[in-house]
Parts: sequence; structure tokens; C-alpha cells
Amino acid sequence: MTETPQITTGTVDVGDARLRYRERGAGAPVLLMHAGGSGEWFAPVFDEPALDGVRLVEIHRAGYGDSTTPDRHLTFADHARHARDLLRALGIERATWVGHSSSASMALQGAIDAPDAVERLVLLEPAPSPAGPSAEELVRTAVGPAIGTAQSGDVRGAVDLFMTGVCGPDWAAIARHRLGGDAIERIVRDSRFFLSDEVVAAMEWPIDEATAARVTAPTTLVYGAAPATKAHEETTRQLAAWIPGAELIALPGVGHAMPLEDPPAVARLIAERL
Repeated sequence: MTETPQITTGTVDVGDARLRYRERGAGAPVLLMHAGGSGEWFAPVFDEPALDGVRLVEIHRAGYGDSTTPDRHLTFADHARHARDLLRALGIERATWVGHSSSASMALQGAIDAPDAVERLVLLEPAPSPAGPSAEELVRTAVGPAIGTAQSGDVRGAVDLFMTGVCGPDWAAIARHRLGGDAIERIVRDSRFFLSDEVVAAMEWPIDEATAARVTAPTTLVYGAAPATKAHEETTRQLAAWIPGAELIALPGVGHAMPLEDPPAVARLIAERL
């Protein structure tokens, strides 16, 4: 019988924030960076046995869960620096970075800023930059209305608008199934930071062909083959064309919520790239 790796948890100060993390296993280091709106996107993937053979580190980025929120605006480069500092505090100088949505873009920025810290990139549907033709429709129907609704004080309504637009109408049922009956309350709590600060950072984040060509880490880009919107697929395909030697994968049966929709498939995909 295979012994289940022991899970340890803790916090690390990364300058202007204190980040909560958990880790398990030994072997090649792998960092899981969650998407916007919830610090728990990768929680089911963390538990998957396909990743038993690695040293798996899952973080809550600044503004999420029990991590602190700095009293200033955070850029994608700031989030990448936080992740890098946390890994170094754990004695990890180089790791495979796995990012999802906005954190996929943060991981990409991290590989550009500090290539020696990134062994490999596995990027699940980066945030829509560069923006394809479907991004404008997504902003008009979901992102823009969600930001406006949050600014009016209705964060729960804003979360539903945003998540329905990017993940589809079943997003709440999927979240409760994977994360428990009170998952939506935790997502609403985390989304206060996401809708007030992180969406601004996403709109600010610059990426173009020349910048993407600077990525030296082996890169796998993944999009869901059953999406609610084509915006992320269009971005994923464009980045795959720009990043030298990038691998492009369509994961069947899932959309943007893929770490919650099919945790075993996501875990296997990561394990197979190592």
C-alpha cells in the first residue's frame, strides 16, 4: 500500500504580505497558484494521487483565505515575486509553476522576471491578454457588469455574474461539490479583493509577442474543450504561438473551472509534464 504523503501548513512573510501555504510529498518541487476569485481552485488537485511523487506546494496568494492583503495595489509581477519569495523561504530555488487564469499570467510573468526560478510552466487558460475577439464580448456581458455590481456593494451578485460568464451557469454547483456546502461564502469573501484589485492588475498586465518570446522554460498551455466562452482559448492559442516551443493541449470535457471540474485529469496532466 502506498503511504499517503503528510501535509504540512504554515505561513511565510514575503515583505508586504504574509502568505498561507500547504505542502506535501518529496521530489521535484511543483507550485500550485490559484486563479482569481477563490484561493481554493487547486484544493482538489492538491489531494490527487497522481501528484504523490512530487513536492507539492499550494499557496493562498495575497488577498485570499488566511493570507494578508497589503495596503496597496498588487501587480501580476508582485504576485509572482511573492510566490518566488515563499518558495525560497521553503528552500526551493527552482520549481515547476502551475497557474490557472490570472495566476497563469502571473506565472508567465515570473518566468520572464526570474527565469532561473522556473523549471517548467503549466498554464491553464491564462487571463485574456492578449485578448482575442471573444474577450470584448466577455467584458461586455460579464466582467464589466460584475465590477459595477461589486462597486455597488453586491459582491455576491458580482461573483455570480463573473463566474457564470467565465465558467458557465453550473459554476456554483461545481464549487459546492468539490469544496463543500459553504464554498460560495468563501468565494464571495475572496472575491472582494479579486474584484477590487486583481481585475485592475489583469487589465494593466502587458504581454506581446516580443515579451512572450523571452520565456525560456518549457511551457505547456492548456484550454478547456467545453468552454462557456472562447476568450481563454483564444488567448491560450496566441500565447502558444508566441512562446518558443510551447505545447498546446485541449483538455476534453471541461471549461475554465477545470481544476474543480476534473481534478484527476488536471493532476495527471501536470504529472505527465514533469
